[in-house]
Amino acid sequence: MSSWLRSIRLSRLQLAMVATLSALATALIIAGALGRTPAQTAALAALRTRPTVIHAAGPEPARQDAAPAPQPTVQPTPTPAAPAPAAPQSSPTQSQPTTTAAATQTTATSTTPSSTPTTTKTKASPVKHVFVIALSTTSYDAAFGRGSVARYLNDQLRPKGTLLSGYTTLGGAELPDYLAMIGGQAPNADTRANCPSYDEFPSSAKPNKSGQVPGTGCIYPNTALTIGDQVTASGHVWKAYIDHMGATACVHPNSNALDNAPLPGAGSDYDTRHNPFIYFHSLLDLGDCASDDVTLTKLPAALSSSAKTSRYAFIAPGACEDASQATCPDGDAAGLAGEDAFLKTWVPKILHSPAYKKNGVLIIAFAHAAATSPTAGAGATGSTDSAGPVRTGALIISRYAHAGKTVAKAYNPYSILRSVEDLLGLQPLLAHAKAAKSFVAAALPGA
Repeated sequence: MSSWLRSIRLSRLQLAMVATLSALATALIIAGALGRTPAQTAALAALRTRPTVIHAAGPEPARQDAAPAPQPTVQPTPTPAAPAPAAPQSSPTQSQPTTTAAATQTTATSTTPSSTPTTTKTKASPVKHVFVIALSTTSYDAAFGRGSVARYLNDQLRPKGTLLSGYTTLGGAELPDYLAMIGGQAPNADTRANCPSYDEFPSSAKPNKSGQVPGTGCIYPNTALTIGDQVTASGHVWKAYIDHMGATACVHPNSNALDNAPLPGAGSDYDTRHNPFIYFHSLLDLGDCASDDVTLTKLPAALSSSAKTSRYAFIAPGACEDASQATCPDGDAAGLAGEDAFLKTWVPKILHSPAYKKNGVLIIAFAHAAATSPTAGAGATGSTDSAGPVRTGALIISRYAHAGKTVAKAYNPYSILRSVEDLLGLQPLLAHAKAAKSFVAAALPGA
């Protein structure tokens, strides 16, 4: 066979084209049998040609950060389109490994997303690592005003970076902001209430032309993609580091179960609303959540070298370190004071890491927490979205940012997602992030 190939002198590119056309032709034949459209089948084939990423249970494996990453064979589309719906499944499958406790299993609506993010570079960026810390506050003044109890945030961190003083939330609850930050989805009635029940969208739900999944529900179908999907498709690793989750990754309730009950394996301070990745089937069904959504105590090992540090990291505290909390059962600082202590513990680890020092960006963004609760607990829920958008502020720290600068332009959680896509050189395609205003030029001119 090898001598025959040499005799016809096919180049590597020609061989790749032949293999791709053969795979696509086979997929189209299968599509006719399964009832999928050619567009759906092409999207499925594209997803399967992305680079294989092997996830480790411990520190992240060495990635392509130290050398140019091979680009996946995903072709850019001339016009962004809504992800195609997945073929209906005759029976649900479990999204969690069989070793996971029953109370943390989700009924998956499908095992294969019907679309994949394109990984076409929009511009060359020196940034290779983005860290997002998601916090909450009752107001902008509470977080950044003269009388703020967050002294480490204001005295130590604010002078190091650019403050987005015009940053506002999507409403009066936290979960919608975090969902928008990673998937670009707008709030609905369930997410505005911080999803007191871990409810599935109807089986017929699919994104519209803008990428928004209409209707009610909390667990988005696998046709709604996230920044995690984009990073994986680009051949790199993403991570979510959620405090008090415990040894089991991707802890979440059963489908349609109450979301405020203690979860097996998780600490009492674990808060599901601080973990937006568990609300997307695109991550649950293919195992990305089970490998990349982990407890916060795994972060230090990942920061030990650039090769072990993920391309994108989302970091969130427990329920006590939330502006809605007045006290903590263990006597630790609660509310904004607790968040400030959280920053004082974890931000220096990030800022001193090789990945951040070389080419990193840290984003500290505040959602709005309107309610005050006397005690914290797993899955605690806040108030509804009745207050509307609230100005809370966000801080951008990086060697590519202006130290001590304030930018008053209006930004929101969609802007964070759009800016992360820009920083990592990913095509902006996730729902409302596509049309969102990026703050890269204003806050990170060096990037």
